[in-house]
Amino acid sequence: MANVDSPFGFVPFGKLLSADWYPVATAYGTAIFVGDWVEVTNTGLVCKVFGGDTRMGVEIDVTGAAGDELGAVLAVLDSNGDPLSYLPASTTGDSVVAGYVLVADHPMQEFLVQEDGDTTPIAAASVGLNVAVISTHTGNTTNGRSKQEIDSNTVNTTNTLALRILRSYKDDTVGSAYCRWVVMPNPNAHFKSSATAI
Repeated sequence: MANVDSPFGFVPFGKLLSADWYPVATAYGTAIFVGDWVEVTNTGLVCKVFGGDTRMGVEIDVTGAAGDELGAVLAVLDSNGDPLSYLPASTTGDSVVAGYVLVADHPMQEFLVQEDGDTTPIAAASVGLNVAVISTHTGNTTNGRSKQEIDSNTVNTTNTLALRILRSYKDDTVGSAYCRWVVMPNPNAHFKSSATAI
């Protein structure tokens, strides 16, 4: 079957192992969509919706640094705890927290994601290697769906890359652009499994 260019972000594949709510800092400059891959920040934020406890904030994956990767967004709330389809950029919220995202955050969670296929598509021999997240398409503001992909040009043994490639999706053609892959967090890069503090 020919691969279709239809990015959808990251979707948990198989059983959901764990998920938790994380705050997004007020006026964060990037919109966050369901399916976006996020990383933790090194800032705790007071969460009024959760009884005033302090939780680690999150942002869209940008650094690729060891120890800060977290997982994919499953749902979005505003700062009052009301559901949103996505969190718009620069949302003020309660002046501390713009909103909250439910993240599939288990370090062994598997996800389905499309590759971007630019330059050279991911080959069968790349199974077991690591890969970065790329955000070349804007998320869908109508349905709140992410358009993130994995970046085929970054496949390598580099231990700070966000994800590890496990296998291709059964219906897709490996070695062709836009193949879908099953991936998991790179253990060295994931916040809950890395020995590196942020």
